[in-house]
Amino acid sequence: MLMRLLGNATVVLVGLAAVGAFAFLALRSRSHDRPVARETAVDLLEQQSKQLAGPYSVDCGEVLVGGDPKTATDCALAANKAGNAFRVRYDMRGIDSFVAVAIVRTPSGAVGELQYDSDPMGGGGRAHEMVYPKRCPEPVHLWVNPSGRIDCFQKKSSSPRDPMSPNAEPY
Repeated sequence: MLMRLLGNATVVLVGLAAVGAFAFLALRSRSHDRPVARETAVDLLEQQSKQLAGPYSVDCGEVLVGGDPKTATDCALAANKAGNAFRVRYDMRGIDSFVAVAIVRTPSGAVGELQYDSDPMGGGGRAHEMVYPKRCPEPVHLWVNPSGRIDCFQKKSSSPRDPMSPNAEPY
């Protein structure tokens, strides 16, 4: 009798866990339909991109996860064409942390990409945030990738091996 009760309790717990997981995934998938804001505190990517672009640069804004990048991308392309320093940030969907990419043109004309991960160790917070800078190859050629974001690295037809590679578009 006791074994039967324990068996039934196990089945109920497994069933509840399955329903909970399904509900989580269903709610999470709905968030793809609308832009998702990141935490409001200034993170390391904001600090470094502002510092590199300088106080008189064009701030082309931040594109939230699920947001339309067209306005920000057009702004950055126009600023670059005019020879102005600029910065633009694209937030991307991470698995267990906040991830983003910023393209920055400095006042001296150098263009680079800053790849951000709020917690490379996977805790979900910002305790170990990192920014990985990569200078764009020269001569710099900015192009719009299929996601509508600016890129400065060679166009590739296949996905990169890891999310911190140039053209990290699996997000």
